[in-house]
Amino acid sequence: MFLFALSATVAAFSQMLLKKSATEKHGSFIKEYLNWKVIFGYGLMFAGMMLTVFGYSKGVEVKSGSVMETIGNVWVVFLSWLFFREPVTKKKVMGNILIIAGIVIFNLA
Repeated sequence: MFLFALSATVAAFSQMLLKKSATEKHGSFIKEYLNWKVIFGYGLMFAGMMLTVFGYSKGVEVKSGSVMETIGNVWVVFLSWLFFREPVTKKKVMGNILIIAGIVIFNLA
């Protein structure tokens, strides 16, 4: 399960890098897609995917893995606030509480 939480965390950071690159001005079409943030962001996305595959190869059931990967949604809200100063609304807080509650309930059942 740790691998899936780590995978979701890595994927959330990759999304932040890709969004950061998308919000910046680039000198050309090539520089828009071949800059360090995009390359590293996709590298992190690939690393997260490999962590997920490795977790499944270690015997984690698909139903458990997919539930644990939803923790990435919690990370995205936090990282969006941290890096982009996006507001954390009541709906986002409530959604994250429901996600965490769902993970806890699923893992206890």
